[in-house]
Amino acid sequence: MKKTFILSLALMSALAFGQNKKFVYGDNFEYNSKYEKDIKLVLCDDYNQYVFSDINEDGYSTYPHKKIIIRKLDQNGNLIDTYIKDYANKTNGVLHNYLGSAEIGKDQFVVFTEELENRNNRKEIFQHVFNRKDNNFTTTSIAKLFTEGGMKQGTTYMRFSQNGKYAAIINDRSVSKKTANTIDNIVIDLSTLSKKWDKEITLDTDYMEADAAVTNSGRILILRKSTGWKESSKLVYVSAQGEQDIPLKEKLILKTLTPVSINDQDYLVSFGYFTGVRINQSNFGDMAFINLQNGNIVMSEFPQYRSNTTMSGVEISAVQANNGKTYLFGYDINKTMPPSTPSNRFPDPIISYGPGQWFTLNSDGTAVSTSATPYGKIGYFMKDNTGYFFANEDNLQPYAIGNVVTDKKKAINLYNNSENGQRSGSPVLTSIKYIPESDRVIYLRKSGEGKLNVKSAYNWNQ
Repeated sequence: MKKTFILSLALMSALAFGQNKKFVYGDNFEYNSKYEKDIKLVLCDDYNQYVFSDINEDGYSTYPHKKIIIRKLDQNGNLIDTYIKDYANKTNGVLHNYLGSAEIGKDQFVVFTEELENRNNRKEIFQHVFNRKDNNFTTTSIAKLFTEGGMKQGTTYMRFSQNGKYAAIINDRSVSKKTANTIDNIVIDLSTLSKKWDKEITLDTDYMEADAAVTNSGRILILRKSTGWKESSKLVYVSAQGEQDIPLKEKLILKTLTPVSINDQDYLVSFGYFTGVRINQSNFGDMAFINLQNGNIVMSEFPQYRSNTTMSGVEISAVQANNGKTYLFGYDINKTMPPSTPSNRFPDPIISYGPGQWFTLNSDGTAVSTSATPYGKIGYFMKDNTGYFFANEDNLQPYAIGNVVTDKKKAINLYNNSENGQRSGSPVLTSIKYIPESDRVIYLRKSGEGKLNVKSAYNWNQ
């Protein structure tokens, strides 16, 4: 009896211990903190993870200046190997731009770049596909476009749909004000990395392009603003068959584009304002919910944004649907200018982020907002029917789909009090990933100047 009791206690202790959080740390590895941009964890499973970054700099020679860098990590986050793709065309006079990147399933990662060659008036778009099965890159030219040359290279917009199915390339050609404005529209099916459709359209010169987006159905939205003294907006909806103007309410100025889908139909959420007498108001106090099939527009007001005069934008980082309602998580972006000094007459603006907001779209198109405690650029992931916001290492906040309230009392702490030295680091919030095979979370951390490491948490929600 005594032996049985002791065995039972031992078993209970083992079970209790097994439910404690377990943290695993990868060794620090070096990166160029000045030049490597868009750093993120990609292609993660229970055996390997990869860290992507891009270098897209001109005018220096001490470091490779047009590079795709992918670092392979082992199960515990230790660096195994580094794969580098140099996408620079060495021909004199050729410029390059990194346009964007996305994961393609479990094994592939695609990077889009462009080349600009004034001598031949050439703009060419390339896709570079990294395959984790053989750790190789495959580069393909997907579009050769026109430029006028010289300083008139046009503007390239690279956009990804919210559902991850499509990438869109919108090439706004730079043309004389006396001629019509030509725009190249290309939509890529990311499941096959092939062109779904392309369409050249011609628009009037009374307006110029301000922004672009791609919908979940693979259509393109182009936001235009007046070139004249009178404020005005236009919204153009483009498909393989052609383009159509979406009529807007009188005096309505749109500033943002967030396409959403409801029952496989395209809609647009856009923050903006109405022209007229406006004193101490931002440009983002009104939300338009636009049915792109019939053009119906429903307006909602958000006083907390209207009164924020430092706002320069609204970022929507999560879109979810449940029981006939659509939920958007977003936050305000604020820009302030510090005073100039004798040593710095033209200081850079200071960018800050406001508190999160849940915007709930009702079935009639009206919207209401609910404050959420996370601030600014945060990471999030889904497990089953619960979402998690990664606001800080001591603040992983769960929320239920369809329930816009996030309860601070339920926050999960991923901070380890025994961290020091190589185990320490500041989390890159947007890098967090959930790995279902081992039910763990993993994220990047900056550990001092020019160093990164990876931290894993097992039994993280206990």
